[in-house]
Amino acid sequence: MRGRAGQVPPAVCALSTALVVLAVSVPSTVAEPLPRAAATGSAARPAATGAPAAGTAPADVPGDGLNVTMDVLYATGSAAGAPPEAAGGTAGEGTGGTAAGAVPDGAAANAAEGTRTAAANAAQGTRAAASRAQCRDTAYALAGWRVKGTADWYYNPSGAPAAVSRTALAAIGSAVRSLVGASNECGLPAPFKAGQRYRGATKRTAAVSTSSRTACGTEDGHSVVAWKRLGSTALAVTCTWTRSGQVVSSDIVINTRYRWHTTRQSRCASSFDLASVLTHEWGHAFGLTHVSPSQHGTQVMASTIPACSSVRTLGAGDHRAMRTLYGVR
Repeated sequence: MRGRAGQVPPAVCALSTALVVLAVSVPSTVAEPLPRAAATGSAARPAATGAPAAGTAPADVPGDGLNVTMDVLYATGSAAGAPPEAAGGTAGEGTGGTAAGAVPDGAAANAAEGTRTAAANAAQGTRAAASRAQCRDTAYALAGWRVKGTADWYYNPSGAPAAVSRTALAAIGSAVRSLVGASNECGLPAPFKAGQRYRGATKRTAAVSTSSRTACGTEDGHSVVAWKRLGSTALAVTCTWTRSGQVVSSDIVINTRYRWHTTRQSRCASSFDLASVLTHEWGHAFGLTHVSPSQHGTQVMASTIPACSSVRTLGAGDHRAMRTLYGVR
């Protein structure tokens, strides 16, 4: 069934060049909308059971009670989100070290090794600090729906960028397992009483338009993760169809206009971590919505994420949201 499309006027987004903006849930048809503010403070707490949290905007409910909600991930700026054809360098997995064929002398090699060690130590310290912040922050928000039983999903590999074509499915699967398995670095209980099951490859396409007017299509009873070259500036789009607070299906589209990676990169300028983005998108499919990035930026469900960053494990707030909806085993 097709949800009635609510229109959102065009707007120009003036955003940081280092951030990817994850717009909050919007009606099923938009034309490059201005992202709405994510819930902050007390509004970041869950709404009453069955009611959308502050900051969500589900589409109109048709006669049969089927409701469709779209979550759009945007990128702006040449550093944060330039498409591969617009950015310098080679798209794909980043590599570090010395250029192929070059043989550094001893002093240069020692200096290079020292630089790499210092960078690794700094990165480790940054990750440790982020992990501590994740575990202190308990803010969360709910979208107003949940998965009943097991969420079955399919993957359409057609059009996947060459750099991640062999590893994308593993990253997508890892992301949903991280969510339902309550993967965290805070010592919080796991797993949740939620299920997911990969049903295999499919030729079905995700019901998201590729035109400049991003829209959800017709619900077909299958949840599909797919790649498409979107006409809009979205990085990824999730359409979720629900009825009476229960998920009917969710489709996720990843935009092939951008660079993606699936492993940690020693050098990264404008590539996006597929597992981090998909953990966030799966969060929408299971009933979570955004929290303020300025106050809760370490949480998976923060509404912005920098290019090249990795947020693959749940923060305390993300965990509370999933535990509220599903409980733990």
